[in-house]
Amino acid sequence: MKALFTLTSSESKRLIAKGVRAMPEVQRALAKHTIIIAGGTTNAFVAEELLGIHIADKTGYTVGIVANGQPEISHSTHPTHPFVIKDGNPLDMHWKEYLPSMIPGDVFIKGGSALDNTGLAAVMVSDSAGGTIGIAQGILLARGISLIVPIGLEKMIPDVRKAVEFLTPPLDAAIGKKVGLIPMLGAKVVTELTALDVLYDLEAHCMAAGGVGGSEGAVTIAVEGFAEEVQRLLSDIAAIKGEPPVQYQS
Repeated sequence: MKALFTLTSSESKRLIAKGVRAMPEVQRALAKHTIIIAGGTTNAFVAEELLGIHIADKTGYTVGIVANGQPEISHSTHPTHPFVIKDGNPLDMHWKEYLPSMIPGDVFIKGGSALDNTGLAAVMVSDSAGGTIGIAQGILLARGISLIVPIGLEKMIPDVRKAVEFLTPPLDAAIGKKVGLIPMLGAKVVTELTALDVLYDLEAHCMAAGGVGGSEGAVTIAVEGFAEEVQRLLSDIAAIKGEPPVQYQS
């Protein structure tokens, strides 16, 4: 059986978050290790899925943001600090404080700004020290700690490596914040397609992207599999349809 559906940007974020939660390494870390959920609007959805909470202002779960047609710093009046989850429970601890204690089996989850068809993801940073990933990436790579990057297909670009190289040396001017781009090497990228692969036994392909009237950034996906599995998927997709858009007020 073949079927097709379209996901808005926020619906994609919800599906991706459910896929992250179902990943075996995330399940193991929830049971007996530590997970750091760093900043990002998609990561706000991940935090909701892992902790069973509601984050009303998801723009408060990030520092850097693209809004009002430009890169900005979030001015949310309801900030939520990144969660550190140990043995399934949130700790009252800043992620930077816990980072040096991370060991193999732990998981670091970081949002991204760009993805290409090789699976390489990158994140924009305005901090001259490299932001979150600049602080964390060395420890993660040196210790073999899983880096998971939940990122929607709306963020596909032609070539992450070329984009990174083009921004070196850095910008001289910008409309909005001047940013750099840091590739996240060794990351396990989780898109809508990855989430579908984790959650269902079927084949999925992105067929189109874009839209208007609130469907800007949407992706249209086709799937094929046994009728029972496709119907289960469509029922689950129907349940996340209408996910409210991530609103931002500067």
